Amino acid sequence: MDILIVGAGALGQVYGAELARGAATISYLVKPRQFEEIRGGVTVTRLRRSRGPATTSLAPTRVYTDPTAVAGTEWHSVWLMVDSTALHGAWLQSLREAVGESTIVALDQSLGDRPVLAAVWPEDQLVALTVADLAWAAPLGTEHTDHTAYYRPPTGAAMLAGTPERVAPLRAVLRGAGSRVRTGRVGNGVAYAAQTVPYVALLEIAGWSFRALRTDTSLAAHAAFEAATIVAAERGLAAPPHPRVLDLRMRAMMRLLPVLAPFDVEHFWRVHCTKIGPQTRAMLRGWADLGEQRGLPVAHLRNLDAAMPPRATPRARPETI
Repeated sequence: MDILIVGAGALGQVYGAELARGAATISYLVKPRQFEEIRGGVTVTRLRRSRGPATTSLAPTRVYTDPTAVAGTEWHSVWLMVDSTALHGAWLQSLREAVGESTIVALDQSLGDRPVLAAVWPEDQLVALTVADLAWAAPLGTEHTDHTAYYRPPTGAAMLAGTPERVAPLRAVLRGAGSRVRTGRVGNGVAYAAQTVPYVALLEIAGWSFRALRTDTSLAAHAAFEAATIVAAERGLAAPPHPRVLDLRMRAMMRLLPVLAPFDVEHFWRVHCTKIGPQTRAMLRGWADLGEQRGLPVAHLRNLDAAMPPRATPRARPETI
């Protein structure tokens, strides 16, 4: 089974190694600056609390930097392991023309992603992926400076949503790698993001300190309720629980995760979420804009967005992966 991974960030490397353990043949489409690094191989280390780290190495079959160059292979599936801000530009249409009828697996992370993808591929060709992993570039949690590390909570499972004929072979290869996999509805990942991203935003406002964050989470709780209500209305999902219920769940997670995880959780969120800060802000504004269009409450989402620390103006990014 030939699989193309688009993007070689932490999750792209983790899932490349995971799929390879399930007997898939893995290639990458990456930014030109990543070509030499990825061509030299990928090494990922899974951190486990009760047992020692488990390390896997992957030598990709091929590494590409041009979407048109992947046309020579009949890909079983193409995994778009990039953030929402990267799903724009001419490269996506070039990839569509190169991979034909391949199953397209994309992270179910933002409401705006599905319309962008559905404008390029037919809906029944798309599979939504929700991940349970926390992944980052080492050395956090391991002495190996050239590894990517990740942590999967004990009950964590990947969730796949799409047509049965598209989902079944993907589930089989992941299970062949020893991974937990569940099936769900398109939008489950977005609904989860709606309930958690406001807390990530408030954590940034609190200087990435869980202790400071726990003093008052009411703004995040109400913003999460607004976002989840908007997502439920847009995707036809069940209404979210009351803000106090959402808050109890998230506060419990904030207390448990630093105890259970075998690494510095605050440092992880600081590094990872600073990197994806533009996506966090885009999600808050996107939910609020959509909520206003539907006549739904968005005041807490707007207040949370306004309280976010200013970011340096990013350099213009080319139309590439």
